[in-house]
Parts: sequence; C-alpha cells; structure tokens
Amino acid sequence: MNWWVCCYWHEPDAPTDPVGLVRIWALADALVSAGDDVTVFAPKYRSALVPRRSRVVPIAMLPGSIIRPISFAVLAFLSGLWRGLRQRPKMVYYRWMESLHPLLLARIFGATCICEVNGEPVPPWGAGGWRGRLTHALAAFALRRCDRVVVLTEGLGQLVQTRYGVAAAQVALLPSGSDVSLFYPRERGRCVREAGLDPACEYIGFVGSFYQYQGLTTLLGAFERLHARRSSVRLVMVGDGEEAAALREQAAQRGLSSWITWTGRVSYAQVPLLIGAMDVCVAPFCGDRGETSPVKIFDYLACGKPVVASAIPSVAALFAQSNGVVLVEPDCAESLADAVLALLDQPEESRRLGSDGRTFVEKRFGWEAIVRGLRDLAKPMAPDYQHQQRVHSNNAGERA
Repeated sequence: MNWWVCCYWHEPDAPTDPVGLVRIWALADALVSAGDDVTVFAPKYRSALVPRRSRVVPIAMLPGSIIRPISFAVLAFLSGLWRGLRQRPKMVYYRWMESLHPLLLARIFGATCICEVNGEPVPPWGAGGWRGRLTHALAAFALRRCDRVVVLTEGLGQLVQTRYGVAAAQVALLPSGSDVSLFYPRERGRCVREAGLDPACEYIGFVGSFYQYQGLTTLLGAFERLHARRSSVRLVMVGDGEEAAALREQAAQRGLSSWITWTGRVSYAQVPLLIGAMDVCVAPFCGDRGETSPVKIFDYLACGKPVVASAIPSVAALFAQSNGVVLVEPDCAESLADAVLALLDQPEESRRLGSDGRTFVEKRFGWEAIVRGLRDLAKPMAPDYQHQQRVHSNNAGERA
C-alpha cells in the first residue's frame, strides 16, 4: 500500500528538532517494515534529514510564528501535487494540523484520508480569542470530511464526536505506544555509571517537555518532601522547554539544586539509558491537562520501570497498578511523594510492577501491533482493496 504521511510540529523554544515528530517517524518505519511504501512530508528539521527507512520530503519553512506554518502548508501542498502527478497515493495519513492541504491532496488524487488526533485540537488554554474560534471551526470542517479520524484515547474519541461533530462510525481508536526494540529493561547499575550518576543514590525521574501542563511544579514539591524523608533520593529531569528557567529557579529557592540532575535535551537514542538508571519514573500531569496520549508512560513501562502518574482520565483509562502504574491525585505533591516513597521502600513490588508493565506494552502497545491495527483499518477503505473485493465477489457468484 502506498502511504503519504503528513505532519507539522513546532516548539517555539526548540526550532531545530522538536520531539513531537518521534511518533511519526516510528509509525512510518513500522509501515515500511510491514511491506508498505511510505513518503513522509515533514518540516525540514534535523530529524527529517537523517537516513530513514521511509522516503522523506523535507519541507522548508520561513521564519516567524505566523508565516512558518503557512509556508509549510503551501510548500507541502505544492510538493505533494508534483509527486502525486507521478505516483498517486492510496492513503493520506496526517496528524491534525491547522491546514487543509492533506485533505485536499487526498481528494485531488482519489486517496483515502485518515487524520490522527493525538490531543485536543483546541486545548483548554488556547480556546479563547479569535484564533481559538478559527481553529475550532477549521477542525470541525476537516475532521467531519476525513474518511476516518484516528484517536489515541477513548476520551479523544468522545471529544471529536461531541465537540467537532464527527460521526461515531468515522472514529477509530488506535493508542500510542513505544518502540520496544529501543526501550527495553537494562541493568540499572550499568545505566547509572554510563549516565555519570552516583551509584549510592536512588533516582526518580521525569522525561518530556517542560511545559506547565506536565505538573513539574508539583513534582518539585513532591521531591522536596521525599528528600527530607530519604536523603539518598535524587531527581533526574530529562528534557527542556519553556518552563525550564522557572523550574530551576524554584528548585534553587527550595534548596534542591544540588540534588537534581538537569540533562537538557538528549537524543532519542539516549533516553532508554537514562530511564534505565531510574528507580521510579513519574508522569505528574496537571489535573486540567485535558485529553492526551501519555507516550512517556509507555516508554517507562517498556523499560521495565514502575510508574507513578496522575489519575487524569486519559491515563486512568489505559493504566492501572495491574500493568505497572500507580495512580495518584493530580496536583498533589504529598500524594505523589507518598506513592514514590512506597515503591522505594518495596523493591520487590517495584520490580514486579516493572515486569508487568513491560509485558503489558509488549503485547498491546509495540509499534508492530499498532501498525497492524492501522493497516487493518485502512485496507477496506483503499480503492484497490475495494476493487479486489468486488472482483472476488463477482467471481464467487459466477462459480455459484
């Protein structure tokens, strides 16, 4: 099957290579592994210039917060138009963006169009003002006209139906997951040494972008309580983002700076090593986070680590203590600290949770399983598949 995958992502504080494209690269590579032909139209960041199994079309962009996405949409449309005249796509798959060009290309070339919604098109903190209203209208128009809308959580499925008017029959649940060949359990002591950490300490850790909705202020409050009760505990913060400076200042004011390792942004290949050095991993999402696909939790579990996470709806719907995740009240530093300390006090229980979590992700949330579900969804909608089914039915009728 011939796929076009379209994606746009920009982080204002990291214009060279935003982490939001990681899932797209994994999806494209997994489709190629399944035997499909894949072309990815992606912003011209560093990750779009390295050799990949899929065919990548890097789309240049003009600088500036307003012109950047517009220039990407226009150039991606023109590039797709040129390529489609030579080889028409069968499937156009795109992650929701504020542009109609993937849907338009699909209609021009008679392809099936699938839109992935991995978060609220208009999140709660961006709903006000003219831009929020315009984005909402654009999302409603586009999502209703796609052949399928793929959502990463059940809550997102309900949201696109009730808020954007998408028919229930158009919506398909396809959760996120982890690359289980890259994220796997490793010997903790070796990871600690290679990460340059102190082997005598215990480590709790966070991996992700430093945005307000991640609940990192709550994490600092929890760590302050933890360190006061258990002096061997250290915190590892992997990533960066718009809240980084404020978080470092908060840590300094609390007198915690000496006990926190700030790695900054690291390559995707380095993340499993750092997770491997952690004793407990955390995902302290804010209670008003809204719908999200908790990719970091899948990666933590794939590495065989116990996880403490906020019990927001999109997390609670997927995870429970039976598959490696201890759920706690969002925005409550005391609850987060108590849950982490309980796991540090019970190493056998922590190991069991980590093992159960790894098994859970392997069976249901590895990329092989996810792509199998996507291909099963796409095949009946592909023009060639429908034609083959009609031919098969006619032949069967003639034989009868």
